[in-house]
Amino acid sequence: VNHLLEDFQFGEAERQIHQFLWGEFCDWYIELAKVRLRQQTPPSPIPTLVEAMETSLCLLHPFMPFVTEEIWQNLIPYLPQDKPDSLMIAPYPVAQGMIDHQAEREMESIIEIIRSIRNARTQFKVNPANWVEAQIYTENIPAIEPHSQAIEALAKVKPLTISSRSQGRRGGDNALVMVLRDAEVILPTIGMVDLDAEKQRLEKEIETCQERIAYLESKFGDDSFLSKSPTFIVEKEQRKLQESQERLRKLKERLTQLAERQ
Repeated sequence: VNHLLEDFQFGEAERQIHQFLWGEFCDWYIELAKVRLRQQTPPSPIPTLVEAMETSLCLLHPFMPFVTEEIWQNLIPYLPQDKPDSLMIAPYPVAQGMIDHQAEREMESIIEIIRSIRNARTQFKVNPANWVEAQIYTENIPAIEPHSQAIEALAKVKPLTISSRSQGRRGGDNALVMVLRDAEVILPTIGMVDLDAEKQRLEKEIETCQERIAYLESKFGDDSFLSKSPTFIVEKEQRKLQESQERLRKLKERLTQLAERQ
Protein backbone atom coordinates (compact mmCIF):
# COMPACT_ATOMS: atom_id res chain seq x y z
CA VAL A 1 0.00 0.00 0.00
CA ASN A 2 2.81 2.40 0.86
CA HIS A 3 4.56 1.76 -2.46
CA LEU A 4 1.31 2.35 -4.34
CA LEU A 5 0.59 5.60 -2.49
CA GLU A 6 4.09 6.85 -3.20
CA ASP A 7 3.43 6.11 -6.88
CA PHE A 8 0.06 7.97 -6.70
CA GLN A 9 -1.87 4.76 -7.47
CA PHE A 10 -4.58 5.55 -4.95
CA GLY A 11 -7.29 3.34 -6.44
CA GLU A 12 -5.07 0.25 -6.45
CA ALA A 13 -3.88 0.99 -2.90
CA GLU A 14 -7.49 1.09 -1.70
CA ARG A 15 -8.26 -2.12 -3.60
CA GLN A 16 -5.37 -3.91 -1.91
CA ILE A 17 -6.64 -2.88 1.54
CA HIS A 18 -10.17 -3.99 0.67
CA GLN A 19 -8.93 -7.32 -0.67
CA PHE A 20 -7.07 -8.04 2.56
CA LEU A 21 -9.70 -6.74 5.00
CA TRP A 22 -12.71 -8.33 3.32
CA GLY A 23 -11.26 -11.28 1.42
CA GLU A 24 -8.75 -12.56 3.99
CA PHE A 25 -9.39 -11.01 7.40
CA CYS A 26 -13.21 -11.11 7.44
CA ASP A 27 -13.85 -14.13 5.21
CA TRP A 28 -11.22 -16.38 6.76
CA TYR A 29 -9.34 -15.20 9.83
CA ILE A 30 -12.42 -14.06 11.77
CA GLU A 31 -14.30 -17.24 10.86
CA LEU A 32 -11.35 -19.43 11.87
CA ALA A 33 -10.96 -17.41 15.07
CA LYS A 34 -14.61 -18.07 15.99
CA VAL A 35 -13.89 -21.80 16.09
CA ARG A 36 -11.00 -21.28 18.51
CA LEU A 37 -12.97 -18.81 20.63
CA ARG A 38 -15.88 -21.24 21.03
CA GLN A 39 -13.50 -24.01 22.04
CA GLN A 40 -11.37 -21.64 24.15
CA THR A 41 -8.27 -23.10 22.53
CA PRO A 42 -5.07 -21.26 23.52
CA PRO A 43 -3.46 -19.07 22.43
CA SER A 44 -6.33 -16.59 22.11
CA PRO A 45 -6.76 -15.04 18.65
CA ILE A 46 -8.12 -11.80 20.13
CA PRO A 47 -4.79 -9.86 20.24
CA THR A 48 -4.18 -10.60 16.56
CA LEU A 49 -7.79 -9.76 15.67
CA VAL A 50 -7.47 -6.39 17.41
CA GLU A 51 -4.06 -5.59 15.92
CA ALA A 52 -5.13 -6.51 12.38
CA MET A 53 -8.33 -4.50 12.73
CA GLU A 54 -6.52 -1.43 14.06
CA THR A 55 -3.87 -1.58 11.32
CA SER A 56 -6.55 -1.94 8.65
CA LEU A 57 -8.44 1.08 10.01
CA CYS A 58 -5.24 3.15 9.96
CA LEU A 59 -4.61 2.16 6.34
CA LEU A 60 -8.21 2.93 5.35
CA HIS A 61 -8.41 6.24 7.22
CA PRO A 62 -7.10 8.44 4.34
CA PHE A 63 -9.82 6.97 2.09
CA MET A 64 -12.70 6.71 4.61
CA PRO A 65 -11.94 9.16 7.46
CA PHE A 66 -15.33 9.32 9.17
CA VAL A 67 -16.38 5.66 9.18
CA THR A 68 -12.92 4.45 10.24
CA GLU A 69 -12.77 7.04 13.05
CA GLU A 70 -16.14 5.87 14.39
CA ILE A 71 -15.11 2.20 14.33
CA TRP A 72 -11.72 2.99 15.86
CA GLN A 73 -13.36 4.83 18.79
CA ASN A 74 -15.31 1.64 19.54
CA LEU A 75 -12.06 -0.35 19.34
CA ILE A 76 -10.15 1.86 21.82
CA PRO A 77 -11.18 -0.15 24.97
CA TYR A 78 -9.34 -3.16 23.51
CA LEU A 79 -6.18 -1.25 22.53
CA PRO A 80 -3.11 -0.49 24.66
CA GLN A 81 -3.57 2.50 26.98
CA ASP A 82 -1.03 4.74 25.22
CA LYS A 83 -3.14 5.20 22.09
CA PRO A 84 -4.05 8.78 21.01
CA ASP A 85 -7.59 10.16 21.33
CA SER A 86 -8.19 10.15 17.58
CA LEU A 87 -7.32 7.90 14.67
CA MET A 88 -6.42 11.05 12.75
CA ILE A 89 -3.28 11.52 14.85
CA ALA A 90 -2.46 7.83 15.31
CA PRO A 91 0.89 6.69 13.84
CA TYR A 92 0.65 5.36 10.31
CA PRO A 93 1.40 1.60 10.14
CA VAL A 94 4.95 0.50 9.45
CA ALA A 95 5.56 -2.85 7.75
CA GLN A 96 7.39 -5.30 10.02
CA GLY A 97 8.76 -7.39 7.15
CA MET A 98 7.82 -10.71 8.75
CA ILE A 99 6.71 -13.44 6.33
CA ASP A 100 6.10 -17.08 7.28
CA HIS A 101 5.99 -18.95 3.96
CA GLN A 102 5.23 -22.29 5.62
CA ALA A 103 2.24 -20.88 7.50
CA GLU A 104 0.95 -19.20 4.35
CA ARG A 105 1.12 -22.42 2.32
CA GLU A 106 -0.49 -24.34 5.18
CA MET A 107 -3.43 -21.96 5.39
CA GLU A 108 -3.78 -21.82 1.61
CA SER A 109 -4.26 -25.60 1.69
CA ILE A 110 -6.88 -25.41 4.47
CA ILE A 111 -8.77 -22.65 2.66
CA GLU A 112 -8.66 -24.61 -0.61
CA ILE A 113 -10.07 -27.70 1.13
CA ILE A 114 -12.90 -25.77 2.79
CA ARG A 115 -13.72 -23.87 -0.40
CA SER A 116 -13.79 -27.05 -2.50
CA ILE A 117 -16.26 -28.71 -0.11
CA ARG A 118 -18.44 -25.60 -0.01
CA ASN A 119 -18.45 -25.41 -3.79
CA ALA A 120 -19.41 -29.08 -4.04
CA ARG A 121 -22.26 -28.60 -1.59
CA THR A 122 -23.53 -25.68 -3.67
CA GLN A 123 -23.08 -27.51 -6.96
CA PHE A 124 -25.11 -30.50 -5.76
CA LYS A 125 -27.61 -28.35 -3.84
CA VAL A 126 -26.94 -29.93 -0.45
CA ASN A 127 -29.18 -28.47 2.25
CA PRO A 128 -27.08 -25.92 4.23
CA ALA A 129 -28.28 -27.51 7.48
CA ASN A 130 -27.07 -30.99 6.49
CA TRP A 131 -23.67 -32.38 7.44
CA VAL A 132 -21.79 -34.43 4.88
CA GLU A 133 -19.04 -36.99 5.31
CA ALA A 134 -15.61 -36.08 3.98
CA GLN A 135 -12.29 -37.88 3.57
CA ILE A 136 -8.99 -36.07 3.01
CA TYR A 137 -5.95 -37.87 1.62
CA THR A 138 -2.65 -36.06 1.81
CA GLU A 139 1.08 -36.55 2.26
CA ASN A 140 1.17 -33.57 4.62
CA ILE A 141 -1.00 -34.75 7.52
CA PRO A 142 0.88 -32.72 10.21
CA ALA A 143 -0.05 -29.48 8.43
CA ILE A 144 -3.74 -30.31 7.87
CA GLU A 145 -4.77 -32.42 10.87
CA PRO A 146 -4.46 -29.59 13.47
CA HIS A 147 -7.10 -27.68 11.51
CA SER A 148 -9.61 -30.54 11.36
CA GLN A 149 -12.09 -28.81 13.69
CA ALA A 150 -12.00 -25.67 11.56
CA ILE A 151 -12.62 -27.72 8.40
CA GLU A 152 -15.55 -29.48 10.08
CA ALA A 153 -17.10 -26.23 11.28
CA LEU A 154 -16.60 -24.08 8.17
CA ALA A 155 -17.34 -26.77 5.56
CA LYS A 156 -20.02 -28.47 7.70
CA VAL A 157 -18.57 -31.96 7.39
CA LYS A 158 -18.85 -34.79 9.89
CA PRO A 159 -17.36 -37.31 10.18
CA LEU A 160 -14.07 -36.08 8.76
CA THR A 161 -11.15 -38.44 8.28
CA ILE A 162 -7.62 -37.36 7.32
CA SER A 163 -5.38 -40.12 5.98
CA SER A 164 -2.21 -40.66 4.02
CA ARG A 165 -2.55 -41.23 0.28
CA SER A 166 -0.58 -44.43 0.71
CA GLN A 167 -3.46 -45.99 2.69
CA GLY A 168 -5.69 -46.11 -0.36
CA ARG A 169 -8.96 -44.33 -0.96
CA ARG A 170 -12.40 -45.28 0.26
CA GLY A 171 -15.62 -43.68 -0.78
CA GLY A 172 -17.69 -45.98 -2.95
CA ASP A 173 -18.85 -45.72 -6.52
CA ASN A 174 -20.78 -42.49 -6.03
CA ALA A 175 -17.93 -40.59 -4.40
CA LEU A 176 -17.03 -37.10 -5.53
CA VAL A 177 -13.24 -36.73 -5.74
CA MET A 178 -11.65 -33.26 -5.78
CA VAL A 179 -7.96 -33.12 -6.65
CA LEU A 180 -6.32 -30.16 -4.91
CA ARG A 181 -2.75 -28.93 -4.71
CA ASP A 182 -1.77 -30.65 -1.45
CA ALA A 183 -4.66 -33.06 -0.93
CA GLU A 184 -7.50 -35.04 -2.42
CA VAL A 185 -10.94 -34.53 -0.92
CA ILE A 186 -13.57 -37.27 -1.24
CA LEU A 187 -17.24 -36.77 -0.46
CA PRO A 188 -18.71 -40.28 -0.38
CA THR A 189 -22.26 -39.30 0.55
CA ILE A 190 -24.65 -41.65 -1.27
CA GLY A 191 -26.97 -39.88 -3.64
CA MET A 192 -25.18 -36.54 -3.42
CA VAL A 193 -23.27 -36.90 -6.66
CA ASP A 194 -24.69 -37.05 -10.18
CA LEU A 195 -22.19 -39.27 -12.04
CA ASP A 196 -22.83 -37.59 -15.39
CA ALA A 197 -22.35 -34.16 -13.86
CA GLU A 198 -19.17 -35.36 -12.15
CA LYS A 199 -17.83 -36.66 -15.47
CA GLN A 200 -18.50 -33.29 -17.12
CA ARG A 201 -16.80 -31.49 -14.24
CA LEU A 202 -13.71 -33.66 -14.51
CA GLU A 203 -13.53 -33.20 -18.29
CA LYS A 204 -13.73 -29.43 -17.84
CA GLU A 205 -11.00 -29.50 -15.18
CA ILE A 206 -8.79 -31.64 -17.43
CA GLU A 207 -9.24 -29.16 -20.29
CA THR A 208 -8.35 -26.22 -18.03
CA CYS A 209 -5.32 -28.09 -16.66
CA GLN A 210 -4.10 -28.95 -20.16
CA GLU A 211 -4.36 -25.30 -21.20
CA ARG A 212 -2.33 -24.27 -18.17
CA ILE A 213 0.34 -26.89 -18.93
CA ALA A 214 0.54 -25.73 -22.56
CA TYR A 215 0.98 -22.13 -21.39
CA LEU A 216 3.73 -23.04 -18.93
CA GLU A 217 5.50 -25.27 -21.48
CA SER A 218 5.45 -22.39 -23.97
CA LYS A 219 7.38 -20.32 -21.44
CA PHE A 220 10.12 -22.91 -21.27
CA GLY A 221 10.25 -22.98 -25.04
CA ASP A 222 10.93 -19.25 -25.07
CA ASP A 223 14.70 -18.60 -24.95
CA SER A 224 14.17 -14.99 -23.84
CA PHE A 225 12.21 -16.14 -20.77
CA LEU A 226 14.94 -18.60 -19.77
CA SER A 227 17.79 -16.14 -20.37
CA LYS A 228 16.26 -12.97 -18.95
CA SER A 229 14.22 -14.25 -15.98
CA PRO A 230 15.83 -14.59 -12.53
CA THR A 231 16.60 -18.14 -11.44
CA PHE A 232 13.97 -18.14 -8.69
CA ILE A 233 11.26 -17.17 -11.23
CA VAL A 234 12.26 -20.00 -13.57
CA GLU A 235 12.26 -22.45 -10.66
CA LYS A 236 8.85 -21.21 -9.51
CA GLU A 237 7.36 -21.72 -12.96
CA GLN A 238 8.99 -25.17 -13.14
CA ARG A 239 7.24 -26.13 -9.86
CA LYS A 240 3.93 -24.86 -11.24
CA LEU A 241 4.40 -27.01 -14.34
CA GLN A 242 5.21 -30.11 -12.30
CA GLU A 243 2.21 -29.54 -10.00
CA SER A 244 -0.10 -29.06 -13.00
CA GLN A 245 1.20 -32.23 -14.67
CA GLU A 246 0.64 -34.21 -11.47
CA ARG A 247 -2.85 -32.75 -11.11
CA LEU A 248 -3.65 -33.71 -14.72
CA ARG A 249 -2.49 -37.26 -14.10
CA LYS A 250 -4.78 -37.60 -11.08
CA LEU A 251 -7.75 -36.06 -12.88
CA LYS A 252 -7.38 -38.48 -15.80
CA GLU A 253 -7.05 -41.37 -13.37
CA ARG A 254 -10.26 -40.33 -11.64
CA LEU A 255 -12.09 -39.95 -14.98
CA THR A 256 -11.03 -43.46 -15.98
CA GLN A 257 -12.29 -44.85 -12.67
CA LEU A 258 -15.61 -43.10 -13.17
CA ALA A 259 -15.98 -44.43 -16.71
CA GLU A 260 -15.41 -48.00 -15.46
CA ARG A 261 -18.25 -47.61 -12.94
CA GLN A 262 -20.83 -46.33 -15.42
